Amino acid sequence: MSSDPPRTVLTDIDALWRMACDGNTEAFGDWTGRVERPVRRSLARFATVVDAEAVVQEALTRMWLLSQDPVRPLAGRNASLRWALGVARNLAMNEVRKRKRHEVLLEPLIEDELVPPPEPDPLLMQRIRECVGKLSGQLARVMELRVQVGHVWPDARLAGLLQMTKNTFLQNVTRARRQVAMCLEGLGIGAEDLAR
Repeated sequence: MSSDPPRTVLTDIDALWRMACDGNTEAFGDWTGRVERPVRRSLARFATVVDAEAVVQEALTRMWLLSQDPVRPLAGRNASLRWALGVARNLAMNEVRKRKRHEVLLEPLIEDELVPPPEPDPLLMQRIRECVGKLSGQLARVMELRVQVGHVWPDARLAGLLQMTKNTFLQNVTRARRQVAMCLEGLGIGAEDLAR
């Protein structure tokens, strides 16, 4: 009988995140497909107060930049999902505070103890909207459709509406996010700013 310690089994999310951290943009697109709905669902309680779609897109943009930052690795089962949930929650909370809607009652999340809160950045959402607005052509259409109905319809259906394969659609989502990230870097917002 072997005395070796048992290996930690990677979840699909963990495996895709590792590949994304190695620069695999297609894996990041697949990772996004796995985590986007749970992140969006976690924002349901904020839906009447903040633009949840903008929060989701900002959180996923931060996660892309985090995946490319070798200094900030994530560890633990489904760590990237837990981190994304925490980032989205904190962005939404910042929006609630900015709108002075403290009366919104928020139930504590399990992730509260697992994910350190990012520091608030009141200008970041505005900068991300500006950069998303600079997308054009196919990338703009893909991102617009994903933001408008991505929380309702699966990626395969969205791809069909644009007469693309699901893989091409996800690659375009990844390219659009990369362009947004590059735009943000041009505005002086780097990976370290977005990953905090």
